[in-house]
Amino acid sequence: MKLSKTAANLLLVFVTILWGSTYIFNKMVVNAGMQSGTINAVRGAMCVAGGIILFHRQLKQATRFDIKVGLIVGLINFCGYYLRTLGLRSTTPAKSSFITVTYVILTPIILWIFWHERPQLKIIFAIPLSLAGMAILTGITGSSWSLRPGDLITFFSAFFWALQIIIFGKYASRASSPWIIITLIGVVQVICGTPLALTTERASLTHIHWLQALLPLAIIAVVITFVARGIQIRAQKYTDATSASLILMSESFFATVISVFLGYDQLSLRLVIGGLLIIIANVIMQFNFRKSKLRVQD
Repeated sequence: MKLSKTAANLLLVFVTILWGSTYIFNKMVVNAGMQSGTINAVRGAMCVAGGIILFHRQLKQATRFDIKVGLIVGLINFCGYYLRTLGLRSTTPAKSSFITVTYVILTPIILWIFWHERPQLKIIFAIPLSLAGMAILTGITGSSWSLRPGDLITFFSAFFWALQIIIFGKYASRASSPWIIITLIGVVQVICGTPLALTTERASLTHIHWLQALLPLAIIAVVITFVARGIQIRAQKYTDATSASLILMSESFFATVISVFLGYDQLSLRLVIGGLLIIIANVIMQFNFRKSKLRVQD
């Protein structure tokens, strides 16, 4: 069934709310006593099971290129997700979401360093705004200097999310099926997460509240990974890229609203100002000054 642009955009808003809720579900899993390696291993196993059940026909047609790209993206995704869940142990979902979206700023920098693609001058305005927003958001301004380790770890994770976007755009888009890539990401999660769970995290396994951890983890692995991604792919066929990017970029806003509503964060002026500056910096990165219209970065 063909969708109108309005309907497609509304579906993308729904997807964005789901992406924003990921930070809350991750925090729930962390609070249940599950550590990052175990989280990745269990989440990956659920993704693989979902992929085999739902997309076994596509998986049978996987090419060598699909497998190569899927494994590379999977390793990058593992690093990003591992660091973000590790950071959530000492930071809040709202701060984590705002810091994570700095990948929009980091992406052109990584392209410049490793692919020699010269960034546009607007990055000169975006980076200071983003850094100022992070400084206010994380509390290192003034005399307090209350930067938490989780804030810094989350920022490191943003490098991997930026790298994932680049690999998706340059290589994964040429895969025969996106579901092959998503399932292979799950495979890498299992391969990399299981040894950590059985070695460095072994002592914590008996202290995990499994019932409390498995439900939000299942929602992340199945509903958000497969269902949300499927809705996103369908909806973006019936709307323009600019509208899609700006809607999906509001992920941190919804994460903050949900986090404040559930009591994980307190609504404060610092949270509002810091988050707003980061969002403005990201909007600048979407703005084409020459044509005076918003667009998605290549």
